[in-house]
Amino acid sequence: MLVVEKAVVLLTSLLVTPFLIRTLGTNDYGLWILILSILGWFNILDLGLPAAVQRYITIALEQGDNAKVNTVFSTSLALFSLIGLVAASAVLILASNPQILGATSIDEPTIALALSLLCLKVLWDFMMNCFHGFFGGLLRFDIDANISALNAITKAILIFSFVPSLNIKGAVIATLMADVLSNLLKVYYCKKLYPPLSFRITLVRSETIKELFQFSKHVVAIGVARTLNMKTAPFIIAQVLGLTSVALFSIADRLISHAQAFAAAISMTFGPVFTKKVARGESMENLFQNVSTINIFFAAAMFTPLLAFGSIFIELWVGVEFSFAYWIMALLVLVFFCRFLSASVRQTLFAQKNHQWLSVVQLAGAVVNITVAILLAARFGVMGVAAGAAVGAIIADVVLSLMLLRKYNDFVIRPVLKTFFLAI
Repeated sequence: MLVVEKAVVLLTSLLVTPFLIRTLGTNDYGLWILILSILGWFNILDLGLPAAVQRYITIALEQGDNAKVNTVFSTSLALFSLIGLVAASAVLILASNPQILGATSIDEPTIALALSLLCLKVLWDFMMNCFHGFFGGLLRFDIDANISALNAITKAILIFSFVPSLNIKGAVIATLMADVLSNLLKVYYCKKLYPPLSFRITLVRSETIKELFQFSKHVVAIGVARTLNMKTAPFIIAQVLGLTSVALFSIADRLISHAQAFAAAISMTFGPVFTKKVARGESMENLFQNVSTINIFFAAAMFTPLLAFGSIFIELWVGVEFSFAYWIMALLVLVFFCRFLSASVRQTLFAQKNHQWLSVVQLAGAVVNITVAILLAARFGVMGVAAGAAVGAIIADVVLSLMLLRKYNDFVIRPVLKTFFLAI
């Protein structure tokens, strides 16, 4: 079902993207991408708690400890609600001062209105983090996938209905309405899957908060690095090259992200399996090697046809004027390929609670990414930004990640490296 979900998301995106470009125009479409990127920055405020909550809920479910499950759930819901309110308030501050984002006077009212409404989405997204642990812990990714697919379909239908008359405001309303439906379904199915689930304010424990932060404190920097790596490019491009170039970059990024999502649909299911291995005290070396090989195989299976036919597809999809996006995409393929190599490293270290130095590794990659992107953007345009991402990924996700794995484990990694280089 995860693959079906990605197929649905891909199909709706392929239909919605050219529609938005034609209806909004290249400049306003670039503005919409910039707004979505701004929202992504607030993921930094999750303090690494989603990973911690999923880990402790998975272990509690594995041990059949209902009291521990509800304690973690109640505590995390209270925490995420508080953090969500802080994040939503920060979005409202940006909405009141859109000039901070470097927007032109013409675009400022649009940004202000969009962010004022989307602050609700930020709040909801934070609150929903504590429900995802149940789908992972119970290995019911199919339900989460079905809800995500429904969200994509609903959002696409509403965008086609509202955007022609309401412009970017219509896209905002479509996003909020689709999220309301999917969030209600997530709550319903979590309760159905795990009937003992309940929120009680009396179960909010300070010791549980400390336990969660003990694990998540090192994840915070990882989240910051991930946000810097994935959300900085549109901002740099908008400042240096303009909103039209943001639209060009987003075409390449959207295509490669969809291809990556298909492979990630397989990879992400192994996270709870690593955690269960630790809970049982079992060795993870064979699991690490097998999962790494699976990740590399599916990455190659997705990216090879994209490189082979991407140029023709882009011209047919959004028009000849965006054909240069193919070369941006070619560099981004390398970025995501490297991330698939490091995915099993992260899952191993998170399961073992040996993730302390992952934050340093990812932040190093983010610093390299941003530095190279800024240095090359003025001379090489959008390709310079993509090159920064590629250099940062090689350093962080290949070299430093494997060095970190070897620091905590004596796993044999030569077969994994051989498979990786053969796949490239």
